[in-house]
Amino acid sequence: MNPILNGMLSNVLIAAGLFAVVMLLRRWIKNPAVIHLLLVLILVKLITPAYWQPQIELFPAESVSVEVNSDKKQADTLPQRSDMQEQSPAVETPSSKQSLAPLKNLSGRPAESTSKAHSGSSDLKKKQPASSKYVADSHWIPGNFSWNRLREISFLTALLFLWGMGSIVCFLLAAIRIIRFQKRLRHTQPASADLIEQASSLAAQIGLKSLPRVELISANISPLLWVFCSRARIILPAKLLTQLTQAERETLILHELAHYRRGDHWVRLLELLSTGVYWWNPLLWWLRREIRITEETCCDAWVIQTLPDLRRAYAEVLVKAMGFVSQAQPITAATGMGSQHFLEGRLKSIMCDSVRSRLSRPIKAGIAVLTLVLLPFAPIAVHSQTETESETAVAKDKLPTVEEILNGYHANLQNLLPIEMTYRVLSQENMNCITRDQFELEAIKQAPNLDRSQFITADGKVISEDQFRFMDISFQLKQQQLERQLTPEAIQERLREKIVEQRYFWTDGSSFHQRWPYWSDSERQQNPKLDQGPVWPPENLNLHYDSIKLISWSKANQPPLRHWFGRNKERSSLQASIGNQLKEMPSLHTSAPLGLNAYQWDEKLPTYSLDDSMSKNPDQYKIAGRSQVNGQSVILVDSFSAYPRRSKESRWRMRAWIDPSRGYLPLRIEWGVVDPSNKLISGLSHHLEILEIKQVANSYYPVKIKYQEYTSDWLTQQKQAEKMQPEERARLAQLPIPVIEGRYKTWEVVSITANQSIEPETLALQFPEGTVYENKIDGQKYVTGKTHPLPSEPEPEPPKFVNFLEQAPPLQIQEWVDGKTRNLADFRGKVVVLLFLGDVMHFDFEQIPAENQQWLEMIKQTIKAFHTKYAEKEVVFLELYPPGTSKEKIRAFHQFRGFKTHAAIDQSAPTGGVTNFQYHGGILDLSFYLIDSDGRVIFGPRFWDGELGEMYFQNAADKLSISLDSSEDISPEEGARASLRIMEYIISEQIDKALAAKKSK
Repeated sequence: MNPILNGMLSNVLIAAGLFAVVMLLRRWIKNPAVIHLLLVLILVKLITPAYWQPQIELFPAESVSVEVNSDKKQADTLPQRSDMQEQSPAVETPSSKQSLAPLKNLSGRPAESTSKAHSGSSDLKKKQPASSKYVADSHWIPGNFSWNRLREISFLTALLFLWGMGSIVCFLLAAIRIIRFQKRLRHTQPASADLIEQASSLAAQIGLKSLPRVELISANISPLLWVFCSRARIILPAKLLTQLTQAERETLILHELAHYRRGDHWVRLLELLSTGVYWWNPLLWWLRREIRITEETCCDAWVIQTLPDLRRAYAEVLVKAMGFVSQAQPITAATGMGSQHFLEGRLKSIMCDSVRSRLSRPIKAGIAVLTLVLLPFAPIAVHSQTETESETAVAKDKLPTVEEILNGYHANLQNLLPIEMTYRVLSQENMNCITRDQFELEAIKQAPNLDRSQFITADGKVISEDQFRFMDISFQLKQQQLERQLTPEAIQERLREKIVEQRYFWTDGSSFHQRWPYWSDSERQQNPKLDQGPVWPPENLNLHYDSIKLISWSKANQPPLRHWFGRNKERSSLQASIGNQLKEMPSLHTSAPLGLNAYQWDEKLPTYSLDDSMSKNPDQYKIAGRSQVNGQSVILVDSFSAYPRRSKESRWRMRAWIDPSRGYLPLRIEWGVVDPSNKLISGLSHHLEILEIKQVANSYYPVKIKYQEYTSDWLTQQKQAEKMQPEERARLAQLPIPVIEGRYKTWEVVSITANQSIEPETLALQFPEGTVYENKIDGQKYVTGKTHPLPSEPEPEPPKFVNFLEQAPPLQIQEWVDGKTRNLADFRGKVVVLLFLGDVMHFDFEQIPAENQQWLEMIKQTIKAFHTKYAEKEVVFLELYPPGTSKEKIRAFHQFRGFKTHAAIDQSAPTGGVTNFQYHGGILDLSFYLIDSDGRVIFGPRFWDGELGEMYFQNAADKLSISLDSSEDISPEEGARASLRIMEYIISEQIDKALAAKKSK
């Protein structure tokens, strides 16, 4: 029988037994709340799936006996079919020593089958007494199932179909009734202020923290509590309220508040769900009736215990309410005043009895234990296994060897080669990633309060003041970056699934061809389609691929590796490369699982991939036994390796769940560090699971794989540490930090074709004419169509740049414009802004080209703003111009911008000036360096290259509300103006910090 059906019927039987017990116990249990909770537990049991399913054998293991009394009964045991082609006997005498083979041959004699069956029946009757018993034996039943089994399956199918259709009708009727009542509630009116105030006072008396909305309706319905698809609402008929006294209104409202306080509206949802599933079961309807009766009794008890002086008023309001809705129909999912059929008993109890309505702690604990025992329990009825089935089970326990598993995995996938596919990789963060960043942000905010002595270098010394200052700046930038990533908008974007990679891939096992596009952030959001246009002749590359990467590898190529970057805007000259080693392409990742026995490509397999996991030496694996994945029997395989960052006892473990029925594919793989007992020390590092497998070319291929990353659970460890004593906290710090799920990536096949060849020209990947490419073998650059390499430029001697927080080297000046002599030492005690203005001197200020006027005007205004702002704050501006610049040119520039400052011409050197080379590497562009009052270089463009500089630039742009989205269409002038504004802000911020540090000394 279907396990789900078996479990549901098991739940019905258990619920029926429990209901009978509760009905017997209600005579001795005087607290209706206990009865109500037990009844609700039975209702929950009906719809709770069970995971504890012990097998109960319906029949003894020896035999199943059937008494035969007549020829007619014996004949009826045989299947009655007109053709008799698949007929087989259904009984056998236990004392018979005859072979069963003649009975099997019945299927081969259709003409004589009927007569022989009857005669055989008579003979058996003569040889055996009337009390003989016949045993059904499944050993010799031909085919997959008998005719009786077929009829059983057909009956179950019809039964399940009827059950399902009834459930659909029940849910549809309930939905229609709920929607219809929701429409009626559109005409409700809010209750008066006095009524709401009265309800608030009563809610406080019974411990309610929030008050449901109180609304009036003109329809003749019962007062009720409505909490379906909306905030809790108490609906009172306006006409009924006009007939009630103040005391009666009070008890009426309290009755509905008691329903809300007890959570009876949640029971209505349970009833709705269970009724849709078990609509055919009379036990359910009886159970619902008893639940509602006990609910009303409990609410009556709440009212008379809260307002003991209003018993009579409450009894009268029940009578009036019942009479008011005597012709009304019950409302689905609503909690009302109860049925009038039990009104007399309720009135007697209200006027005479003293009933408890609350549960004591021991009773709650007992029912909780009963819940934990009963809810997961659902026994499964099974037949006794025959000897043949036992032998089959033993055969199934025979596990394959490691070699069989690895060979099966590789053979399954190699059967698909050559294969081509288009795949994509999606990535998404979760709230654990957000929480991790929030925790890190809080930790960074504490950094300014830390003492320098708390930071120790690798050699055991306290870091210097300069190192501490640099670390403080890094913390500030990291804090700003995290704050930017933790805004509501940024969190929403991070939690959204994004496409991070999309590629076309072809391989025959030893050669391959791969294509993927350059993507900006805006293009990723738009999910562009990967172009798979032709690559031959070579001119098609420029025709079809404006922004693409192609890599082809084939032993037939000379050299075998060909990498074409495409007409990317960032690649103005070099567009391609050739070589003989794939490891020269660090951006290449072969995500497609190929199952290659000998991985012939000179490339490290991607970590945490199927191929990496299934391509190790067989000695590294160990069969751990059998397991289950989604009801599928799998083989558990472990692989171990050393993990040097831990103790010698710990090992790095890969655990795989192999499905032998589908190409020995691992359905799940986990990675983590384990102790000597093979238990995870701190949790998983990564895991992958195959979400979807497709059958392609008589093989199985994983077309959707989820790669789950884990992150350290610092927050949980911090909460644990806060509750501990100092010595316990120190021991906790020595333990591994637990991990939780973080970002995940999904590798997904978009299209796949097996046994697909590729054109030789495509695999050869010839470059278009005029392509500048690099030969990785000889290190020379070439142009397609020419045999001689391009002339190589002499490599300049690497500059010895000034370091951060180092004393600024002296200025090596050829001449000051005003004819005086100065040195940096002359400005000790002041903040010096050292400006390099190489590019400015390229223009004639008397005849400035129109395209440069606006740009120069922006530079002029920026420098003038700095000079005006800091001229009176002990800030000195020194300007350095490249060798060969005339004094007249500099004076013309000063006149052009409207103010003068100290200016000098750098000493001659082949790289743009001696001082410029020492500070800036000879780059002739607009740049600046900041020197503090102690003569140290504290800021410069070179110090903030890389991630730190990008963070600083982005933070300044955010504070100025300047967007750095490259996808926005802005003019070059607007971009230059925005860049100057950002640099102006950064320079001002650094000057202000230097001045503040000077004053604090």
